[in-house]
Amino acid sequence: MAVNFASYEIARSGLFVNERGLYVTGHNIANVNTPGYVRQQAMIASARYQKDPQFEFGLGADIQKIRQIRHTFLDNVYRMESQTLGYWETRQKTVSDIQAIIGEPLNEGMQNVMNQFWDSWQELSKNPESLTARALVRQRGEALVQYVNHTGNQLDKLQHDLDSEIKVRVDEINTLTSKIAKLNVGILAVENSGDSANDLRDERNLHIDRLSRLVDCDVNEMQDGQVDITVGGYFLVNKGTNELLKTVENEPGSLFMAPALQKSGTLLPVKNGILKGLLEARGEVLGSLDSFENGSPNDKIDLVFAFNTNDTAANRNNLASNIDSIVKKYTDKGIGVRLGFVTFDHTGMTASTTFAPVSLNTNGIAVPNVSNFIAGINAIAFSGTMAAGSGIDALRDAVSASNTADSISGWKNTAKQIVLMTDSGMTTSGLSNLGTEFKENYVKTLVVSNSANKTALRSFAEITGDQFIASDALSSSQIMDNVSESVRNSTYGNVIHSKNIIPDLKNKLNLLVNALAREVNRLHRNGITLDGLEGKDFFTPVNSAYPLQMGNIRVNPLLNDLNNIVSSSDGSIGDNTVAVKLADLRHTPMLGGLREVQNMDDFYRSIVGSVGNAGAEAQRTAEGQINLVNSADNFRQTIMNVSMDEEMTNMMKYQYAYGASAKVLNAIDEMIESVISRLGVVGR
Repeated sequence: MAVNFASYEIARSGLFVNERGLYVTGHNIANVNTPGYVRQQAMIASARYQKDPQFEFGLGADIQKIRQIRHTFLDNVYRMESQTLGYWETRQKTVSDIQAIIGEPLNEGMQNVMNQFWDSWQELSKNPESLTARALVRQRGEALVQYVNHTGNQLDKLQHDLDSEIKVRVDEINTLTSKIAKLNVGILAVENSGDSANDLRDERNLHIDRLSRLVDCDVNEMQDGQVDITVGGYFLVNKGTNELLKTVENEPGSLFMAPALQKSGTLLPVKNGILKGLLEARGEVLGSLDSFENGSPNDKIDLVFAFNTNDTAANRNNLASNIDSIVKKYTDKGIGVRLGFVTFDHTGMTASTTFAPVSLNTNGIAVPNVSNFIAGINAIAFSGTMAAGSGIDALRDAVSASNTADSISGWKNTAKQIVLMTDSGMTTSGLSNLGTEFKENYVKTLVVSNSANKTALRSFAEITGDQFIASDALSSSQIMDNVSESVRNSTYGNVIHSKNIIPDLKNKLNLLVNALAREVNRLHRNGITLDGLEGKDFFTPVNSAYPLQMGNIRVNPLLNDLNNIVSSSDGSIGDNTVAVKLADLRHTPMLGGLREVQNMDDFYRSIVGSVGNAGAEAQRTAEGQINLVNSADNFRQTIMNVSMDEEMTNMMKYQYAYGASAKVLNAIDEMIESVISRLGVVGR
């Protein structure tokens, strides 16, 4: 190509490049308010050179690509922090709803109705024969059960609302992944043709930003411009296809749903984002009315003793002398008891778990045949060799046998308590893992052993939520007191601490309601009515198939006859013994874990305090997370956003450059015209 005609190409390329630059600038200005739009830039570079045998001629400028001004690292930071923000905002909103339901500490909640209930018994103690005072007791009892039932129903409704929202969020995830998969196909088609699919990329990134708020997703862009998205190792988007999600029962027979892959039904392991916040707020638990994990209290206990037969018979004999009083203490409270034992020695389990027969007393409470149990343990032969026992198999058998016995008898809401008696010690290989296994299944293990074994066995007991008792440092009565305390800890102290917001709260409130009802019933049954009859339960379940708990408690209909409300222990005129004891119940420590036993008022205040602390933590963390998200977004917006000043500057630059290229073209045209018009003039 001749030099002069190459100059035409230079000028033409200048016109073309600056015209495209004006197009890009105008596109940026037009989308200044478009959500998710990322400013674009025309990348101008020297055009290819035309080679000649002797020379190389430059052919002006060319547009290499129309690129987006975006920072991938800041996108990743923004999305990672958005996941955490979605999680904590969801927890904050749930705790805020719970605080509205509880109505504390503005003297409008359960504390107020409990105070009035206790005060009514105090008033009855002042005038034990008064029907007016009895009417006040019944009225305050009705107010108490109405409040706790309403609170329970509100918490249940909140759980079901959250469960419904989980389904909505799963549908939203499906919509987003479907759109992202379609955009993958569109981007690939456009960019394979040599064009830039920047607007499609903007739309895709906007969907990915939203998806990142919903769930912890990993985004990986391929060389061809398509993205793969995984959650928990499962592909939700793989180039042009997406895996839809559905909601299924989180456990067989559960009322609650969890996200799962539509094709295989595999539960999706969600770890962060709004979806994880919803799952934990509602509770990742079995959603049934009798589920301990979902807050129902334990009203029965399987009490199993594990004996090391290498010991002497001292601990066994001490237990045989005291077990009847321990059983009576808790059956009087309305807690059903099943007694069993298992034996082991240095070789392993020597006899599998055996349970004593159980029958129902006149109040419908399961009571074990203590004589049968004592006869069974008295038949155990102790060698006295004092060799460390190998008891892991025996302890596992105790839990397995307990579960089997519960299944056969139809027992639900059953606490598991094992008392390990091994003065000789115990081989510790695998014991820590067993403790963790027991903790996950709410099996508590009291260890009664020689103080020389404290270092080896104490941690095992504490992992399960129980204690180590040095048998050589305590009297036989003190040892039995600790056994009784462990039984209390398994029933009135069985508090769940997890990340599940509503189930943990229901667990504590139901524990309070159940203990209050049982203790009031125990004292009320032991009194005498105005008609000289034995007292009846003050509180009864609405549905006897479930424990006394929020939503399932009422004042006994028999108390519509005010004469049946008890204030006297023997029926004598002026006797207020029962009424005084009932009024004093509020001050009796009985609730909470080991070394944390509180009375009912203090226990309820600790519940309110824990809700307040959870709300403050969620709010504080969410606010901090908002700052992180906004900071990351501000940084990336400074790069991505359209600047009107910058675009106007670019517009002027391209306009002047376009005009200059046009002038160059005119100049070359005039030059060529002059050359052509003068050809052949010489010699005329």
